[in-house]
Amino acid sequence: MYHIVICDDDPVICKQCKSQIDHHYREKVETIVLTSASGLMEWLSEKDKGQTNIILLDIALGDADGIELTKELRRDYPQIKVILLSGYAQLASNVFDADPVYFLSKPIDADKLFASVDRAMDIVSSQEIKAVTVTGAGGKIFRIKVDEILYIETSGRNCIVHLDNGQAREVNSKLTEMLGMMPDYVVATHQSYGVNLYKVKSFSKAEGLNLTDGSNIPVSRRHFKSVKEKLALLII
Repeated sequence: MYHIVICDDDPVICKQCKSQIDHHYREKVETIVLTSASGLMEWLSEKDKGQTNIILLDIALGDADGIELTKELRRDYPQIKVILLSGYAQLASNVFDADPVYFLSKPIDADKLFASVDRAMDIVSSQEIKAVTVTGAGGKIFRIKVDEILYIETSGRNCIVHLDNGQAREVNSKLTEMLGMMPDYVVATHQSYGVNLYKVKSFSKAEGLNLTDGSNIPVSRRHFKSVKEKLALLII
């Protein structure tokens, strides 16, 4: 699923974009609407849990400069792809300084909107995910490198991410949410576990997955076939 934020201080534009995107992409997307730069940054730093893939962002967002905000987003959240919106043609010359995925002029044409979102989705899906931004205990935000993850396990309403350096981090996310942020080689093996397949040493029906650190992770009957197939296709 793609997580899309529409950030514009015009409620008509927000309603139009959300309605069209939700209808066109249906179960493929989850969209939310924000109406200010401060609201957007608060969302990303405190509530989002690293899930947002795409932002539709107004250039003239109240007192905020959408182009400068996009540069900030590229620096702090490089995994997020930004589509810039503007009703002022004279601002278009500065748009590409921010290197957006797409620029849409208002009023927004539906076909161009879908083309921009399709392009952003293609980039997100083809881009290797090297790290994820997560929220830990006490609301602290930190980054975890995917290639350092051994496995993820459920711990109450949260998850514990086990790293190959022996450390473990508790994350304020459900397992399904964490796996949704990961590349396709980090997979569910059980209702309570997800594993980085690049860390697997051996796999058997009796013992499940044996990892590089010696951990043994169970594989449920429900997940056995898909884990076996993904391991067989994995190029190491």
